[in-house]
Amino acid sequence: MDLTILFELVQSFGYLSMFLFSWLLLFGLPIPNEVAASFIGVLTEVRGFNPIYSFISGYLGLISATFFAYFIGRILGPRLIHRISKTRLNKPINAFKSYLEKHGNTAIGFSFFLPGIRWAMPYVVGSNQFPLKLFVKYSIFPSFLWMLIYFQLGRTFPYAYTLILEHLQLVLISVSLLIVFAFIIRYFVNQRRLKKRTN
Repeated sequence: MDLTILFELVQSFGYLSMFLFSWLLLFGLPIPNEVAASFIGVLTEVRGFNPIYSFISGYLGLISATFFAYFIGRILGPRLIHRISKTRLNKPINAFKSYLEKHGNTAIGFSFFLPGIRWAMPYVVGSNQFPLKLFVKYSIFPSFLWMLIYFQLGRTFPYAYTLILEHLQLVLISVSLLIVFAFIIRYFVNQRRLKKRTN
C-alpha cells in the first residue's frame, strides 16, 4: 500500500494534513479511511506529533467529510432516487427506505464500522431527507469511537498497523457482505409473504 501522498501532505501541511486525510476518498484516491486514521496515530509515535491535536484534526476531517456527503445526498439524491424509481430497482429502494425509517438510528451508527457502507450511508440518508438533527445525534459518537479505535491501532502498532489492517479489512468486508446478503434475503422473503397474502 503506497502511502507516499500521505507523507507528502504531512511534510507540507502538518496537522492540517490530518484533517485532509479523511477527504481523500471523496476525491477518488484509493486510500482506505482505516489506513488514513491509523496513519495519524502512527505519526504521533514516529514523527512526534501531539496525540491530542492529531486526533482532533483527524476527527474533524472525518465528521466534516461525513456531513459534506450527507448534504450532497440531500441536494442531489432525490433526483437520482426519482430516476431509479422508474426502473426495476424501485421495490428494493422502497424497502431500503422503510428499513431506514424503522432502524435509521442504528443503521447510521453501525455503518461507520463497515467499509464502503460508511461512506455510502451519508449519501443515502441525505437523499431520503433524514432530519439533520437526528443525523448529527446518531453519527457524532460512532464516528468518534471509530476514529479512536483506528487512531489507537496506529499508535500501538506503528510498524505493523498495515498488516493488521489488511486482515481486519477482510473481516469487516465479509461482515458487510453478510449484512447486505441478509437484507436481500429478508426482502425476498417479505415479498413472498405478501404474494401469498394477496393470493
